[in-house]
Amino acid sequence: MSFIKKLYNKHKVLFISCLVALVLFIIILLFFITLLMEGSSNKYGSRLEGIENVKISNDMIDTITDEIISKDGIVDCKIRLQGKIINVIITFKSDVNVSKAKEIAESTLSSFSSEQLDFYNVEYFITREQNGEEDTPYVVTGNKHPLVDHIGWTNNGE
Repeated sequence: MSFIKKLYNKHKVLFISCLVALVLFIIILLFFITLLMEGSSNKYGSRLEGIENVKISNDMIDTITDEIISKDGIVDCKIRLQGKIINVIITFKSDVNVSKAKEIAESTLSSFSSEQLDFYNVEYFITREQNGEEDTPYVVTGNKHPLVDHIGWTNNGE
């Protein structure tokens, strides 16, 4: 015991410095461990709260896709669900103009329930197939935010 007291009295500053460094190291280590543990839970954080109450099944997506493809002037349709975003990608025949394409795209909103439209953000990507070199395909994007009742469109292709 007297040896430790002599060592402490002789190197008091070094002993206190090492003790403070050890405490700081433990605090920093605990901070990084909690930071890493919390960061790996969910890439969306709390943004998807309530999504289990307004689910969109794969069968529903397939049904809506088939319904859209069955309309006149449509070549292809793909719907992709990512978090709270529904991406609807529609390819029209070359003889369909932009205003008609927008009208057909807007009619697809009726395929979703009002609860789904109030929860999900629906994004539209409308393209036209290209038949010849002088035929220019248009790309029009639209977005229907959950808090808005209509689709906001870009003016591409007009």
